[in-house]
Amino acid sequence: MPVSVREMRTEDAHAFLEAHHAAVRELASADYPSKVIEAWAPWPITAEHVALVRSNPDREYRLVAEREDRIVGIGCLAAQKDEILACYVAPSASRTGVGSAILRGLERVAEGRGALLLELDSSLTAEPFYRSHGYEVQGAGEHNLNNGTLMACVRMRKLLRSSDSSLGA
Repeated sequence: MPVSVREMRTEDAHAFLEAHHAAVRELASADYPSKVIEAWAPWPITAEHVALVRSNPDREYRLVAEREDRIVGIGCLAAQKDEILACYVAPSASRTGVGSAILRGLERVAEGRGALLLELDSSLTAEPFYRSHGYEVQGAGEHNLNNGTLMACVRMRKLLRSSDSSLGA
């Protein structure tokens, strides 16, 4: 089934959270303790959670991936910091190219804004995915979740283009 990737709209907020929560709760639960999973994807999804996603206080660039008019993946980019903040795929669409399509979309946007490299804090679960897309491990780290809970992560980065290519070389 083909996947389409587009910029997120405010009315996508609940489905955005559903895709995120399903990915975390079903795919990452083998790599993290329940305390981290609960902080990372708190259940149930509340009206406050949806309102926060709609308001986008950090001005993230957000993408959604759709199959048959259903959101099956999400991605977020902090363009001002050249940092990928999220790339999640619903378990029903895992390993079908959805994550790759989202990641390519985020990279294109970053390149269009002049980024030379992208950085990210990968979950332990997603590290192989990012490695397969050319991201290199910079070291182990801890990511601070919204409620202050720390989760193990892998700091990664990818060179998008060399500085020479921007000079026409």
